[in-house]
Amino acid sequence: MITITITPDETENIQQAIDTCYNRGGGKVVLTPGVYVSGTLQLKDHVTIHLEKGTLLLGSNDITDYPENDSCFIDGIGEKRGRALVIAYNAVDIGISGEGVIDGRGRNFSQKHEAYNIRPFLVRFVNCEKVAVKDVCLRMSAAWCLHIQDSRHVEVENITITNRCNENNDGIDIDGCSDVDIHGCMIDSGDDALCMKSTSNQPCQYIRIRNCRVTSNCSAFKIGTESVGDYKDIEVSDCMFYDVNCCAVKVVPVDGGNVDNLYIHDIEMKNCTGPVFFSTGRRLRKYFTGHRQIPGQIRHVVLERIYAHTVSTEGRILDGKPWGNGKGCVVFSGLPELPIEDVMIRDCTFDMPGGIMELPKDEVPEMGTQYPEFHLFDILPSWGMYLRDVKGMQCENMVMTKRGEDVRPMVKQHNVTGE
Repeated sequence: MITITITPDETENIQQAIDTCYNRGGGKVVLTPGVYVSGTLQLKDHVTIHLEKGTLLLGSNDITDYPENDSCFIDGIGEKRGRALVIAYNAVDIGISGEGVIDGRGRNFSQKHEAYNIRPFLVRFVNCEKVAVKDVCLRMSAAWCLHIQDSRHVEVENITITNRCNENNDGIDIDGCSDVDIHGCMIDSGDDALCMKSTSNQPCQYIRIRNCRVTSNCSAFKIGTESVGDYKDIEVSDCMFYDVNCCAVKVVPVDGGNVDNLYIHDIEMKNCTGPVFFSTGRRLRKYFTGHRQIPGQIRHVVLERIYAHTVSTEGRILDGKPWGNGKGCVVFSGLPELPIEDVMIRDCTFDMPGGIMELPKDEVPEMGTQYPEFHLFDILPSWGMYLRDVKGMQCENMVMTKRGEDVRPMVKQHNVTGE
């Protein structure tokens, strides 16, 4: 194992240093304080990039500096995506560490840019094993910030993400991975902050997220929408979600994947819309080679010791409907043939905005084949909780309050058992 130190005037030698470490059996490439500009860097077996405090690694402004790679894929609009500033594919024992900054300068690939549809990710690891990302600051990606796909034994520790410079600015995307531990992270994202996906038949399983502080223009924690594979044994705990504009917790497997054994506990939510939205659907979209013919199901969910201060976002329109118009509400909405099963809400407090003075329609539209967003249900017929097609619903020591006068009942339910 060797250590190779790179100074700012040797920027072009970073990839050469990575290759040298790999050829000698692995090691650490150390970037000393200063400013570096680079195109794609490919990590290889047993190599870590270490950015010392005061180091700034900037992504190139030229899309040709981000060539296509073996992990690229065709996205939903037919574009070949997957370019990244830092990439690894089929690698073992790799990582990024240190107190430096990786900045993708994503504003340079705005919607007006000719390469917008193939804009690069910041960091992307695919089909890797034993991955560690620790202490660094990741910011301003042109697309998703940290995407880890079909990988095993992943640790993301004490990193800071600031990613609000372009469309589709996710924070961390865990896609079809096993044995993942995310802890001590601070995330400020323009799109989903902590997002679990399954774009192939690989399950997303044994995931632990803890002690994170998250703000987002979309969701703080989300399962889906890309959801061909299953989700098993996922725990989210001891987190603060604040100033979240599209539902703090969103679980929306709509492409056939099942969710089984989800435990969310000891969460504080401040100024979040939502706050909790579970919905299945029948979109059944195909990703890569994965495709399922029937919808999935959500089972075995525990929400425990959650305190949520819920707000209603006014004046914004998404897909032709007011954003945040559910006016609060904890939502569990399954399918008649596949109800959500075995839900426990224990020792939780939900402080809702209220404020509806005219009863809406009782009939709430099905999610169907739409892209799943909670505002598509329109104004819900209850101010606290809406339940539909749920089997085995239990609530213990749950407190619901509303701040504004509201003519709707606290709870509305249809085809629900076990409450």
